[in-house]
Amino acid sequence: MARRTKEDDPRPLVHIEVEGRRVPAREGEPLASALLASGLEIFSRGVKYHRARGPYCLAGRCAHCLVRVDGEPNVAACQTPVRGGMRVERQNAFPNANVDVFATIDWMYPRGLDHHSLFPGVPVVEKVVAMVARHMAGLGTLPDAALQPEARYLEHATDVLVIGGGAAGRAAALEAARAGAKTTLADDGIRDLPDADVLERAGVRLLRSTFVFGLFREDAPGVPWAAARGPERTLLVIRPRALVLATGANEILPLFPNNDLPGVFGARALLTLLERDGVVPGERALVAGDGPEAEAVTEALRRAGCEVVAVVGLSPGPRGHVVRARGRGRLAGAILRTPDGEERKVRVDLMAIADNRSGFVDLARHAGAAIRFAAGGFFVETDSQGATRVPGVFACGEVTGPCSPDEAAREGAAAGRAAAAFVGQEAA
Repeated sequence: MARRTKEDDPRPLVHIEVEGRRVPAREGEPLASALLASGLEIFSRGVKYHRARGPYCLAGRCAHCLVRVDGEPNVAACQTPVRGGMRVERQNAFPNANVDVFATIDWMYPRGLDHHSLFPGVPVVEKVVAMVARHMAGLGTLPDAALQPEARYLEHATDVLVIGGGAAGRAAALEAARAGAKTTLADDGIRDLPDADVLERAGVRLLRSTFVFGLFREDAPGVPWAAARGPERTLLVIRPRALVLATGANEILPLFPNNDLPGVFGARALLTLLERDGVVPGERALVAGDGPEAEAVTEALRRAGCEVVAVVGLSPGPRGHVVRARGRGRLAGAILRTPDGEERKVRVDLMAIADNRSGFVDLARHAGAAIRFAAGGFFVETDSQGATRVPGVFACGEVTGPCSPDEAAREGAAAGRAAAAFVGQEAA
């Protein structure tokens, strides 16, 4: 069962309504954290097989924590701050997410389901099956009412646009501003950026809670412009003269059966829950991964009073590895294979997947940068100054490959200086 460890949280205590149940929460904390702390494990159901879904990355980059909030469907709980009185419902299930009759699809079609091949050529039945399949695969239902206020549109011009507020992005923005470039940093997180005051004193314009979802070019060559969703339903068009991509990396699901069960978390997501929000979403944990991140999450779980049953790899190695996760509806255990080939079962209700990442390269692809596959993920190709093959487009930090926070900051500083120099050269 989930529990809270922070007793001295200064945020005001409020209440939210979760499917008719009054639930205590801390104002401003991520909704996903509040729901987990309340004991809610299943947030929604998968759109095709109706498998149970619970949070995995807590960074807004997966669809595992989508819920309905105040009548609006498909809201990412991990990116939504709690406010008193908000109404929360789980979605894509009937009659509810805990007992979903459509989950029988997963049992009936263990090898996959293609609704186009069901009753082909039978005129009436074929149409009915297609209609039902489309309905069952929908992401929630329409909003209860028209969303208010209406969306706003703003344009913003800048010399250097940095996308991402991690160690690399903050260093890039700081160095670009210090070099004299008008600099803007866009970050999609809901929390305040570290060192925000330092950045603002240097002249960096901060666009908080701003998700850049696309880079576009018009007919003329040059640095692409960015389209972003800002706070309060604002559509932003940002036109930079140089662009720094510091979008970081995604925690990706490992390749073993039942990898999507609620209770399986990315290690960074779990560290965020433990250290930032004081939420421990289980009692007996398995850590799967190799490297410093696995060690860090193991120590954090133990400090939080969670029993770490085993620490293994994701692939065959000297510590053994995970063969499959076990459970129906949520994680109940795992099957491990030892180095000598034997299998053993362990009982766990929490699993951390560590050191299993791929660069968030979507925007780099939009810009036309070269992408390589390495270390189990996709990353942006750059030179020593962070330059991509596209003039005026730079990348730094984990989007270019695995690195430590200090290494990411050094890469970011180099990319920020190079971006400012590029703007200077273009102006000359």
